[in-house]
Amino acid sequence: MSTTLKFYIRTPKKLNKNKRYPIYIRVLHNRKKAEGKTSLTPIIGSELSSWIEASQRFSSKDKKYLSYNLFLNAIENEFHNYLRDHKEQMSTKTPHEIIDHLLSRVKPEDKITILEAIQRFYENDILPDVDKAPGTKSNYKRSVTHFSNFLKHTKLDRLHVAEFKRQHASKFIAYLKKPNKKYNKIALNGQSVHSVVKNIKPFFTKLYMEEEITRNPFLGVKTIFKRTEKPRLINDNFKSIIELDLSNNAKLDVYRDLFVFLCYTGLSYCDATDLRYSDIKNGYFSIQRKKSSVQTKQFLTKQTISLLEKYEGQLPEKRILPKRSLDKLNLNLKVIAALTGIEFSLSTYTARRFFRQSIHEAGIRESLVVKTLMGHTCSSDIDSHYFYIDDAILIKAKKKLQKHFKKIS
Repeated sequence: MSTTLKFYIRTPKKLNKNKRYPIYIRVLHNRKKAEGKTSLTPIIGSELSSWIEASQRFSSKDKKYLSYNLFLNAIENEFHNYLRDHKEQMSTKTPHEIIDHLLSRVKPEDKITILEAIQRFYENDILPDVDKAPGTKSNYKRSVTHFSNFLKHTKLDRLHVAEFKRQHASKFIAYLKKPNKKYNKIALNGQSVHSVVKNIKPFFTKLYMEEEITRNPFLGVKTIFKRTEKPRLINDNFKSIIELDLSNNAKLDVYRDLFVFLCYTGLSYCDATDLRYSDIKNGYFSIQRKKSSVQTKQFLTKQTISLLEKYEGQLPEKRILPKRSLDKLNLNLKVIAALTGIEFSLSTYTARRFFRQSIHEAGIRESLVVKTLMGHTCSSDIDSHYFYIDDAILIKAKKKLQKHFKKIS
């Protein structure tokens, strides 16, 4: 009399990578079979490649799948124990009895805690993501740290992911807004709270999509804050920066050039400093923004080309601009602001906002042209399906910007 046990995942011929597939067990006994579904969280189709049919186990080293293997091992051990303990009665047993025994006796290991889950989210989803800029990853890390500290300080760190409710989400927001001398924690303003919560929400969305939770506790939770109007660089400020005499300060001159280039192009700092001469063809560049992966394209104005000629052939790795750390750039921009009488701190964001304002003042109104120059997504703009931005349109935009920059400098 033969009695066998098998683990398997039932999949259709056409696999849906976004669908989840349960793990089943099958028992053959006395030429009859019975099947049952395990209590393990079903596997998403895109990860089924880690299931090895021959060994009936997962090959992935991920902690989640290692725990799945342990669970399957436990069922198999219990199966052999059952055969041994009921050796004399096996002729009277049915495969359904064996299945019922195995599924009722063996339980998966304790579910993952919310603290472990949020840390895994950052390590496995955010950190390796090549489409996220270093600054974005840093913001996520800061948010995850706030959330982890909240769980520890409120003694919720042993809470399972499914036990985290809306009331806890509400407490987290209140925690962010209040100072705590005991833990040397300062209160965050409304905008900072909003940024932190915005980075935590994708974590719970992922848990919901993976069916680890039945409801997103942050769904519908809003953080109200007042947007503060940041000072803008006006044309007179820009002119004073360009006309600042730095003939005796070559070091500061480099930082001025970096800032002015950003004002002329609207590029982010990381996109600008990574530009090579190979990226510029026939007087224009077309690159994918690191932050958003959106394509941005524009023809260089005469003012921009004149600035770049200053460093042509002098820099390593065929860069078009000297590379400096962002911290040093921001520090030296404060010095430049002080020397020119500008009463607020300059930053790379200031330059990008100035470029957007310059687009408007140059008379460029077509929204798709603006988005192309700025590197904003056009996916939600229905006109993008009908209107194509060709080189001729961008050259006209360049000439308008060129005329505007000549006027203000």
